[in-house]
Amino acid sequence: MNFKTLFVAALLTATTATISAQARYQMGFTFGSNYSSLRSDLFTTSSGRLGFAAGCSFVIGLGDQFELNPEIVFTQKGASAQAAYFLPEEKADIRTYQYFYNTFEAGVFAGYKPVADVPFQLQAGGFFGTHFNNLDRNNTELYVGDYEDINNATRAADLNEAFTGVDFGPAVGISAGDGRFRANFRYYMGARNLYGNVYGVNDGRYIRTNSLRLTLTYFLQ
Repeated sequence: MNFKTLFVAALLTATTATISAQARYQMGFTFGSNYSSLRSDLFTTSSGRLGFAAGCSFVIGLGDQFELNPEIVFTQKGASAQAAYFLPEEKADIRTYQYFYNTFEAGVFAGYKPVADVPFQLQAGGFFGTHFNNLDRNNTELYVGDYEDINNATRAADLNEAFTGVDFGPAVGISAGDGRFRANFRYYMGARNLYGNVYGVNDGRYIRTNSLRLTLTYFLQ
């Protein structure tokens, strides 16, 4: 083993020991609210869904200014979409169809504290979620896709299957607090096209998610 190899090994060992010595670990419970919406070329969203979020959060502190914040939560998501109720020889009546669903979600966020002594962090990371729903499959009178011609429209209930399966994407936010309490405010942008869950094909249409989430975490230590 030459001098260069010994030097690199010693440097890595010293770095690992330093990080381990400075690292801090916390675990806690997270509660809060989630406001979600949907982006699609098949329907216009009339309103989002305000739901709750609950789960557990972990912090791995790396020195005074950096940390990793893994999180696992259950949250309510969805939106109310404008849908057409077609009448014979009359203009369609615009109503709403609720695409409400729930998700178990795991996220990992890297946090950076610009000022070491100020308990405020910038966060960036990503999330991965598994969706499930109990949407009404008997409501077949409402249509999306085309609000004027029923021949070009899609039954709103036929899109229910879009809100099963998985979703993932980036997330950014801020975090404030120190010690046992911390508040988090984040924006989650779904990158997966959920329309691919319908019939297992993608014909150019898209349905994607986005959420704003405000939570409070209580750490056990």
